[in-house]
Amino acid sequence: MKNNKEVIGRSGKTFQYELDVYPDKKKIKISEDETILTASLRKEIPHLNACGGMGRCSTCRVEVLSGLEFCSKKTKEEITLSKRLNLPETIRLACQTKVSGDLKYRRLLLDKRDLTFNNQQSSKETGSAGTIRNLTIMFCDIRGFTPFSESLTAYDVIFILNRYFSIMREIIVRNGGEINNYIGDAIMAIFGLKQSRQQILRSINTGLEMLKAMDEFKSYLKEAYGRSFDIRIGIQCGEVVVGSVGYEEDKKLTVIGDVVNIASRIESANKDAGTRLLISENAFDSVKDSIEVKDHLRLKLRGTRNLITLYEVSNIKKNVLEEFSEEKNRRINGKNWLRTLPSSELNIGEKKKFLSINTDLILIRENKIYAIKNNCPHMNLPLELGQLTKKGTIMCPYHNSEFSYKSGRVKSWVGSKPDVNSEKCIPLATIPTCEIDNYVWVQQDT
Repeated sequence: MKNNKEVIGRSGKTFQYELDVYPDKKKIKISEDETILTASLRKEIPHLNACGGMGRCSTCRVEVLSGLEFCSKKTKEEITLSKRLNLPETIRLACQTKVSGDLKYRRLLLDKRDLTFNNQQSSKETGSAGTIRNLTIMFCDIRGFTPFSESLTAYDVIFILNRYFSIMREIIVRNGGEINNYIGDAIMAIFGLKQSRQQILRSINTGLEMLKAMDEFKSYLKEAYGRSFDIRIGIQCGEVVVGSVGYEEDKKLTVIGDVVNIASRIESANKDAGTRLLISENAFDSVKDSIEVKDHLRLKLRGTRNLITLYEVSNIKKNVLEEFSEEKNRRINGKNWLRTLPSSELNIGEKKKFLSINTDLILIRENKIYAIKNNCPHMNLPLELGQLTKKGTIMCPYHNSEFSYKSGRVKSWVGSKPDVNSEKCIPLATIPTCEIDNYVWVQQDT
């Protein structure tokens, strides 16, 4: 039964309904404009939320024990994830669900290691588990390396591998890519992390240059060792999660998603196709007017059911590839500005974290793009898990403070109206933004 008992907080916010939380056996209040996740975090319930409350993961999911009829309709993000994971109707994403009545629910991820990990993820040092980016992934593997290396000493093998890696790394970096991992004698490279413009075309150019360099390296190998090996390259592009994986000092930046797996399988497809460089269909569709294709093939990739088309690229057309520039800073009207994320990667109503050496920001798109520092002025705790409201504010998930992300003005300070604690209230740090060359730039001289 709907409960309309209203509790007026010190900030003037109306907490209308009650949440009965299991297995914590806690009863907490929630307002109609809060999500279940925000209410949980506000009352210091250790609620997991790997994606930062954006509806991109299932770690915050709860089982609704009673009051399902009072749950809000599923958002587009929740519908997508629920279908993908085949979740029953009683399982809801806490970050996407608001209520219009009393609710009883059970948190589903409760393992002690989960809780320890959640505490680390919520710290300022680590933040949320990852950021969704549109990137291009390249896999390059050596063909015929095992028979090549069997007759050599271990020292010779290491020497040759290091020389090979240095040649390929130089080409990858020159084209704006980054080597993310060496897997045995294979290379995984990422394009678009720092500069998204022409990332697919740059990755293809990298592959073509790597093949040319490999042909030159073959001559050296045959002269020095009487034998050689070759390489195979696969390229795929699309949405991935970029985040830190590992524990404590073992943490490293990596990318995860279907795009990575498919890029690896495309590389492997070269073996059966007798090719050296293959790209996916969606990569081809993005650059088809700028490249020359030698051949194409229809096949099923390992571990997949559907036929896909792969393209063997032979060349890049003249005067289409721009010179790569890794410009990160710019002087605009006498001020220093920093380039952050591509504008296309920030959707309306979405917030994303941007982290660099000296910058930890949250970018928010509404009718324009706003930028704020990623820390609540109260205790300098991260705001990236904070809920955005229709009033143009962001709510601190820890101490019931609320700020305008447009002006920085304090709307609520630790549960009280700002005029009650006017001397203690510290406004949220906002940062000027602009969009240039399809990127979001933030002013550094603030």
